[in-house]
Amino acid sequence: MDFLQSLTTIASITPNRPWGLDVPNYFWFTGSSAAAFIISSFAHVFGMRKYKPIAGFSLLLAFVLLAAAPFNLIDDLRQPGRILNFFAYGWENFLTSPMKWGVLLLLAYPLLILFEALVLYRPFFVRQAESARSAFAGRWFRMMALGNMRTDEASLARDERRGLILGIIGIPLALSVHGYTGYILGVVHANPLWSTPLMPILFLASAMVSGTGLLIILLPLVQKFFTPMGRVDGDMMRELARLLGWFIIIDLVIRFFWLTFAMPFAGEERFVLQAFFQHHFFDVVYIEYLLCLFVPLAIAFSPLARRTGWVFAAGLIAAVGVWLFRWNTVIGGQTIGRTATGFLEYSPHWFGQGSITAVMANWGVFIALLALVMVLFPWDKEMAVHYKGGSHGEK
Repeated sequence: MDFLQSLTTIASITPNRPWGLDVPNYFWFTGSSAAAFIISSFAHVFGMRKYKPIAGFSLLLAFVLLAAAPFNLIDDLRQPGRILNFFAYGWENFLTSPMKWGVLLLLAYPLLILFEALVLYRPFFVRQAESARSAFAGRWFRMMALGNMRTDEASLARDERRGLILGIIGIPLALSVHGYTGYILGVVHANPLWSTPLMPILFLASAMVSGTGLLIILLPLVQKFFTPMGRVDGDMMRELARLLGWFIIIDLVIRFFWLTFAMPFAGEERFVLQAFFQHHFFDVVYIEYLLCLFVPLAIAFSPLARRTGWVFAAGLIAAVGVWLFRWNTVIGGQTIGRTATGFLEYSPHWFGQGSITAVMANWGVFIALLALVMVLFPWDKEMAVHYKGGSHGEK
């Protein structure tokens, strides 16, 4: 082996380091995006009219979450330029590589959401183009209207059909975008906490909880301060609370199957898992389950769901609980030693790549993108149309 080949070999060695904070944060973002899209599809695909007022906002939220999510992966790479390797290499292993599935999914899914949003808001862009005060604004809104300035019944009916088709295609895409993240963990046979066929389903179930919780957090804020009606739709908050409660029940059932199959009936791995959950007993049982799942569940199906403040608290606690579940699964799974007893320790650092500050910056990207999308898309006007003529919400 000559000097140049030796140098190439040394340069290609990747440090053996654990996934840090970026990865559970990425999983949380993609899962919440899938949930937001599914909730918007309740109205656009399944015709559930009670979700019409929030369907457009939920669709935009799904897009923003997915647009912000890959920044976690870029930060986790340490060298951002290495993101090109995802597109350039590994396609020969596509059928057996969940990460390669993710490359296509992360390209196709946000484009589909964007086009569905443009179709949904096209009539509003047409009206904005017609009332634009400058030529630039007129051209901009004409472009956002996909060049179609017609608003007759036939054109609107075509928009509805196109939105329906995009929504139908988007549902399996949304489920796949987050399901593949569960695949990435589930296929790692060396890790007893991850190695289960239930992992993709478990991730999807908990994602529905976090996405609904995030919508419960954001909806009263945007309705109160950024819509013409200036008040919170209490009926919608109660509906989302019930939806959150049912998603928590589904999540708990799947977690029950996961834990009862893994801990009592697995092979030698069950002893490792028993020791793991004993080691993390307080944060898993008291915080993740009792506080972040059972408390929101109790609020959702009790008279407290009639109070917006309690529903907001339930959504916040549930969303945080799913983030903790991602943390305990991704980071906790890596603390299980491969060759020795006991557990490794992981302490996130404050600054630099993969740090607490980096994750906070990613949340800043999410907030900035959400603000930008809320400015570009007339979601408030679309929401007002569905509320027009009715008495909704509470002060």
